[in-house]
Amino acid sequence: MSKVVFFAASLLLVAGVAFAGIINPCGSPVVATIVGTPCYFACPQGDTGTIVSAGFQFAFTINDAAGVPIQYVSAVDFWLIDCDATKDMSLCAGSASSNADSSTNSLGKTTMSQTTLAVGGCVTGLSPVVQGVVLQQPGTIPCGTPVYCYTVKVRSCDLNGDLLMNSQDVGIFANAYPAPGGGGVFNTCSDFDCNGIINSQDLARLAGHYGPPQHKCQ
Repeated sequence: MSKVVFFAASLLLVAGVAFAGIINPCGSPVVATIVGTPCYFACPQGDTGTIVSAGFQFAFTINDAAGVPIQYVSAVDFWLIDCDATKDMSLCAGSASSNADSSTNSLGKTTMSQTTLAVGGCVTGLSPVVQGVVLQQPGTIPCGTPVYCYTVKVRSCDLNGDLLMNSQDVGIFANAYPAPGGGGVFNTCSDFDCNGIINSQDLARLAGHYGPPQHKCQ
């Protein structure tokens, strides 16, 4: 073997080792199953329904930069964020806000369906994150655009996004209740079932998470 061939082979070996286990954000496909335009009611305490019960779930295949599946990526290393980082969805301790159903298997695969969203705020789109890496649609050039963004409405009883459900949130809701056609000024974030009306059903949801004890991140 010539020195050139040996050197080239060595470089490939080193590159393979360097990439092993490092998530490729543009080579880790996500498959979303979404029914209609889901509306998810959340609470920082994480005591609302599963995401699949609201009509959406995700399947992941996590690969490294060499296209090799990564096994044993922990379930707690998966979470969901707002598609627009400038918006106001607040997460309980990052990954504590949502998790995958299990660690990745030998094919790098796992799902996210049984988690709840322990979040505050109000958003209209979600992006999946793995180990702090926002996943992007495969084959995009340059890598990084666009990220996966799924139309899912999230409405939290923590209306101001401070990760506490308290009198401040009640005050925000009171300004919007009832609407339209009542004394309130319609606020889409207070429309917890996303039906275009803020009424007694939304009030009941808010009241169910007011406490005591105070609902907050666990």
